Amino acid sequence: MGGMGPMPPQYREEGYLGDCTLKEISMDYGVPITYLADVLATWGVPIPIDPNSRLGDMVTGEQAFAILEAIHTLDVAELHERYAEDDLMNLCDYYDLDIKMAFEFCMERGWALPFGVRTFLRVEQEAELLDALDGGDGGMF
Repeated sequence: MGGMGPMPPQYREEGYLGDCTLKEISMDYGVPITYLADVLATWGVPIPIDPNSRLGDMVTGEQAFAILEAIHTLDVAELHERYAEDDLMNLCDYYDLDIKMAFEFCMERGWALPFGVRTFLRVEQEAELLDALDGGDGGMF
């Protein structure tokens, strides 16, 4: 195939979580990437958070270790249940909400949107947003 040699294996040595991207951590451990971004945002990592950035470039070694501990002690299924099924953009599209109003609502409440309008809100945030902007009559709750 055009003289290309074998591709290097996609291999990351265990124990070096700081060398992994958020996307890789999410895929390797089955943890919602939104959870990881939420944690980073609460620690003051600037928003928007790039899911392709290395964890070690965004946090200290102690913080990376705290994430590793959380990954191994928290119930991953419960973490997935904490977050909405759709990101803010799709949620607004589905419920015919004005995205600008929804975004401003989130900002007024001080909610971190680590991926901007592509952030998956926590379930309780989604319910509050729908109650406020949709009158609560079109929600899933």
